[in-house]
Amino acid sequence: MIAGLGFYVPVSALFLQGRGLSLGDIFLLESILVASILVAEVPAGLISDRIDRRWVIMSGFVLHAIAEILFAGGTTFFMFAMSFMVSGFGIAMLTGAQDAYIYDSMGEDADSQSVGVWGHLSALQLISGVIGAIIGGYLASIDISWPALAAAITAAAAAVVAFFIPSQRPVQDADADAETAFAALGIGIRLLFTSPILLYVAVASSASFVLFNSAFTLNQPLFEGTQIPVALWGVIGALAQLCAAGYNHFAGSIEKRIGRKYALLFAMGYGAGGFFLMATPHPVAVVFGFVLVVLGMNARGPITMAVANRVIPRARRATVLNVASSVGSIVGIVVNPLIGWGADASPALTVIAIGAVLLVMMLTWIPVANRFLPGPGEEDHEEDRPVPEDAGEAP
Repeated sequence: MIAGLGFYVPVSALFLQGRGLSLGDIFLLESILVASILVAEVPAGLISDRIDRRWVIMSGFVLHAIAEILFAGGTTFFMFAMSFMVSGFGIAMLTGAQDAYIYDSMGEDADSQSVGVWGHLSALQLISGVIGAIIGGYLASIDISWPALAAAITAAAAAVVAFFIPSQRPVQDADADAETAFAALGIGIRLLFTSPILLYVAVASSASFVLFNSAFTLNQPLFEGTQIPVALWGVIGALAQLCAAGYNHFAGSIEKRIGRKYALLFAMGYGAGGFFLMATPHPVAVVFGFVLVVLGMNARGPITMAVANRVIPRARRATVLNVASSVGSIVGIVVNPLIGWGADASPALTVIAIGAVLLVMMLTWIPVANRFLPGPGEEDHEEDRPVPEDAGEAP
């Protein structure tokens, strides 16, 4: 929760523009972030499936703290590029290891509890985002550099706290010691590309994150264009995250009532509709659209994590999750510069284009879910079925 205090998020574009960067430069930094995640996350997943996951998670938080310190002190594009690169390495350490750590900590009832647990955890993270947005908006009204400094201090505190998390050594198969890292990676890749559900989650979770996350930069020129005072930006960001926190707090109940198929469908729909509304030249529509995007962005998480972890063998969980994330990272490297180019040309047209892409992704989920997602009557028995993807393991 401490690490979620992103004080500078509501004014990040203003902060970076004040240090001489353009919107195109900012999205180029996002591509550097995604590229560094791509380089590091598969090795991080392989390592975390073989050693105590505690050490990998601790390393992730330490790298996050270093990145925030570099960001707060940055004065040139190179310094910010270093910050984003180190941040990407930290995210890579946490991507699969942290999710696998949480899922395995739930024990035998993981599948039935996972949506609710991730919903509650997401709600806590969002509450910290609410606090960070309100305080960050206030600090920015005094000095635009103060939110970044505050984020660096709290990131360092989170790194210290991470040293006290319990140990978790992954359970290995009997022949795990004889299996090379390359063989484990090959099995993980096969597992991903032979499972339509996992492939969709790789896109709906990892790749679409790039599109959703762009809202935190694109909203700023749109807020300026509709004359929303800068002092309110933090409050608006806090309101959006508070709505998402409330929604995710009840994620488990929502999923049980409407099913995983429609829970993810609605989440993607919130995002698509929100981006379309952000293109409307009226402050109320822009604000409401931004709130919907943040809601959709966060509502996907508990569902996609539950779906993915359910079909991945425990001993390969971090590896496969990171391979899936790598697919999204490759997309992000290509997409971020395009978003930056579009943002410099027309933020309004850019959010319309993003909304259209999310709408297509939402509609493609329906046939995938109908074909491969188990029905309500199958939920309790799915865990007993063998995982065919593991049948192709290396000898």
